[in-house]
Amino acid sequence: MHEKIDLANSHLAAGRFAEASSAFEEYLKLNPLDDRVWFFAASILFRQRRFSESVEYYRSALRLKPENPDYYADLGAALRADQRVGEAEAMVREAIRRNPTNPLPVFTLANLCSSQRRYEEAERMYRALVQGNPDSISAIENLGSMLIELNRPADAMAVFDAYLARHPENVQVLTYKAIGFDKLGNLDQALAVTERTIELAPPKGLEMRLASYMSLVGRTGRLDLRPRVLDLVMDAIPVTLPDEAPERWFEADRNALRRFTYLFPYYGINDRDLLKVHRALGNQIGASFPPILPKAPPRAGRLRVGFISYNFGNHPIGHLLSVFFEAHKLSENELYLYSLHQQQPHVDVDGYGPRIHATADQLRDCRNLSDRELAQLIRGDDLHVLIDLDGYLHGGRQEVLATRPARAQIHWLQSLAGCPAPYFDYTIVDRVIVPDDERDQGNGPLIRLADAFQCGERFNLPEVLPSRQSEGLPEDGFVFCVFGNWLKIDPEVFDIWLNILREVPKSVLWFTAGPTPESIKKIRELTEAKGVDPARLVIAERTADKISHINRHRLADLFLDTFTFSAATTTMDALSAGLPVLTKRGRTAQGRLSEAHIRAVGPTELIVDTAEAYFETALRLARDPDELGLHRRKLLEALPEARLFNAKRMVTQFKKIYQEVWRRHAAGETPTHFDVVM
Repeated sequence: MHEKIDLANSHLAAGRFAEASSAFEEYLKLNPLDDRVWFFAASILFRQRRFSESVEYYRSALRLKPENPDYYADLGAALRADQRVGEAEAMVREAIRRNPTNPLPVFTLANLCSSQRRYEEAERMYRALVQGNPDSISAIENLGSMLIELNRPADAMAVFDAYLARHPENVQVLTYKAIGFDKLGNLDQALAVTERTIELAPPKGLEMRLASYMSLVGRTGRLDLRPRVLDLVMDAIPVTLPDEAPERWFEADRNALRRFTYLFPYYGINDRDLLKVHRALGNQIGASFPPILPKAPPRAGRLRVGFISYNFGNHPIGHLLSVFFEAHKLSENELYLYSLHQQQPHVDVDGYGPRIHATADQLRDCRNLSDRELAQLIRGDDLHVLIDLDGYLHGGRQEVLATRPARAQIHWLQSLAGCPAPYFDYTIVDRVIVPDDERDQGNGPLIRLADAFQCGERFNLPEVLPSRQSEGLPEDGFVFCVFGNWLKIDPEVFDIWLNILREVPKSVLWFTAGPTPESIKKIRELTEAKGVDPARLVIAERTADKISHINRHRLADLFLDTFTFSAATTTMDALSAGLPVLTKRGRTAQGRLSEAHIRAVGPTELIVDTAEAYFETALRLARDPDELGLHRRKLLEALPEARLFNAKRMVTQFKKIYQEVWRRHAAGETPTHFDVVM
């Protein structure tokens, strides 16, 4: 008997949770009255995030030995993780009553209070824990994080600094201090502290510190640090996601993986490695939240199609899809929208949220629903097809999708090379961003649209343009527009932009506002260090509304695209204003976004293959106003019939998708790639 326990414990020590769980199960079959093994098995299930199962195992341990206070405490933690808050609090309080000196149930209760916004109670308990044990890093981290969320940054930093005064090189607390600086908008200080932690303890894999470092370097405009970031990431990938040992992928930090799915494209990490991160994350979530399969066929009637998003508002997703949903309203399918967040009118100044909400046959306000409640709501609507728009962005609810609340589930918009996960049957992409020779590198089943993977809206722009002077632009100089997310700017494309400025007198680069004044200062300093007058970088302040922003594109002469992660919504804005876009074909899905958009408009002469051709084309157009004028006229002539701005055509393609996906599902077919034919 003990041999099986020893084997289980050896698997557990090595992080082989599935093997450990199996060994414990074998022992339990032979000796079901051993409360310790029920407890250990429950702990493994908890670490695998299989919370509902762990609750039942903890209950079994408690039934066998009800006098053990630790069982109450751990059952309470599992109930909290399973979102059964009332039961959780009762168990934790019972654990404290039975053993008042144990800090662990007090810590769990403090976390419970914090999650329920009972902040005063939580703070009292966290501070009592820290007072009793000033080196309790978990209590320090949670207290500091809560204070930051409560907009009490000085109090939070005092908590961190009190610990760091005694342990100035503790990487965990330094990391939380960096997060505090980041949330306060002190990006330079956040970056400096993060760099210090990396000097003290270089990241050994794809951990959260490395994700924070990637993000901070991009947002502060530190192009000089990007090569170092890339070296660290490329060393970390095989450590965390070794090809020869996929079972180790389950050990990766789930929160860090979420951030890497967002950050990798900005650094040009190849699609194969990005897809590994997606698979690891999807498999972890899928294992923790098993599917609940329907017991009855769908009710009769029209196809019921749902879309779920946190971003039905003033967000690129809202900008892209308002016109799509307005066209979708005219289709014969029943449209359900699951809104996970709603912006205040002063944030959603253009009213994207109300526009989208008005198109739904059934609008579900899901802002305050737990995962369990949201899954039950969707399951009760008995959808044929559910389309997720967020992926692993902030606010996405993948844990809900993992339980399979709809019969067929699709991802669209965020993960452009594919979103491989056991709870997604397909990802919607297009033929340009994922060509034939790149469909089978772990992408998961793909549906490729006939046109660009998204459609957009054309606006009636004002007849009167703002003046160049009002935007800080030269009246007689050539204006290169480089609007877009600063994270997309890499050293190669920035050097080319500066070389273009050197070759084109009086020309300027017109940027959107950077994340902070410090980031603008850094990029100006870099420009000056490379021998270019930083005054030739003109910053466009944020406008009050979308139309004003698009209208000012007409003041520019040429839009210059980025390389590693090309423009998406920004390219669409430029094209809709009649501004020609110069792009280089990328080597990743995200590097081909502008190409897909341009091809869905018509003229393709400004899609080039190399950095040299990009540089030479920009110079030629700046020096030849006639050729540039020809490109502008061809673009303007193509716009009225452009597929990129044809929402009805996009809806027609989606109707084909619904029908084919449901046909396959009803027939029991395994999902495989297919292309939409128009």
